[in-house]
Amino acid sequence: MPAVNYDAFSLYWLMISAFVGTSVTPLIFDRKGRSPWQGALLGLIIGIVSGQIFGRLALMLGGDFAPWLSLLGGLVGLVALWVLIPKRDVSHLHRRGFVAGTVSPMLFYLVTLSVFPLLWALILAFFDYSPRRIGGPILGLGGDNPFVGFEYFAQMISGEGREARVFQNSLTNTLMFTALVLPLNMLITIPLAVLIESTSSFFRSLFRTIYFLPVVTSSVGVAVMWGYIYNAQYGLLNNALRTVGATPVAWIQDPTAEILGIPAAMLAVVIAYLWQDFGYNLVIFIAALQGIPDSLKDAARVDGGRPLDVFFYVTLPLLRPTILVTSVLTVISSFQVFDLIQVMTQGGPGRIGMTRVLVLDIYENAFRFDRMGWAAAIAVVMFLFVAVLTIIQTRVLRTNWEY
Repeated sequence: MPAVNYDAFSLYWLMISAFVGTSVTPLIFDRKGRSPWQGALLGLIIGIVSGQIFGRLALMLGGDFAPWLSLLGGLVGLVALWVLIPKRDVSHLHRRGFVAGTVSPMLFYLVTLSVFPLLWALILAFFDYSPRRIGGPILGLGGDNPFVGFEYFAQMISGEGREARVFQNSLTNTLMFTALVLPLNMLITIPLAVLIESTSSFFRSLFRTIYFLPVVTSSVGVAVMWGYIYNAQYGLLNNALRTVGATPVAWIQDPTAEILGIPAAMLAVVIAYLWQDFGYNLVIFIAALQGIPDSLKDAARVDGGRPLDVFFYVTLPLLRPTILVTSVLTVISSFQVFDLIQVMTQGGPGRIGMTRVLVLDIYENAFRFDRMGWAAAIAVVMFLFVAVLTIIQTRVLRTNWEY
């Protein structure tokens, strides 16, 4: 019999049994006059315990269908719970089984797949952790994965060591990338949304579809396409420059190439990112413009307002809530940029990397160099930066009125 990965099966048993226990048990408890929330808790506990015990037992017994039968181990304890739980006749109990059976699985998966990984990353930031080393008995922490406290964060601030210098370069590049993407995105999407919204419904739908297509396009495909455009030898952009007699530029290969003091490789990535991403904000702005009452614009025109006056003194102020949402989403997505840069430049050009960003730094430290603790510390710093920028944007752009 081939070796069985019990750790992988334990995870399957956990997720399947927890889902069945938290979704079905509240409905049965509700039908028996009992609290569905109590049923969700009991279903979670009994489902997990039963799944681990009887799932492992099924694998140990062997057989061709043992892996599939092991996934049903949680039902052994759950069916017993559903049958043996006594019925209670309580007339004043509200029927909330469906609500509990819907909310409980979602809450479990939120805690398991979102909250716990965040806490785990926060904990790892204080340990010199690598999955290749054998640590202590609690989650592999301690032992060969020692506690380092705030050492990583102090190293990031001081810049001592190559890893710290690479981090500071990645942070600078990420902030530069965000500082370029955010205003350019707004300068493109807001006027374009106003122009599209002023057309007929047919052209509005047509342009909205055309501009949104890059958003649903594979980021790797977009990166490959723009990589060909920027290619130093046969790229479309350099061929156009040769046609007009200009000197070709190694846009994403030359570390000395700059435009207005900004590395050409960074601008190349920003343009590719904007081409793919701006359609998302464009659709949001078109929807927001359609929600602005025409009476407000008509009143401004009656008072002698020109089209630019209507835009700057009526339309733009009323778009502030939408600008807040789109700017926050744009900052978050800009900090998370990875695939475009990984495919187009791999963080280069240059020795440290002129387009190396935080997520690429996290990826390489975690999965290439097995420095999970250092990668987690970078992730914590990135989270703090995003949180601070979000708070600042909310303070500046928030409104206390509605229309």
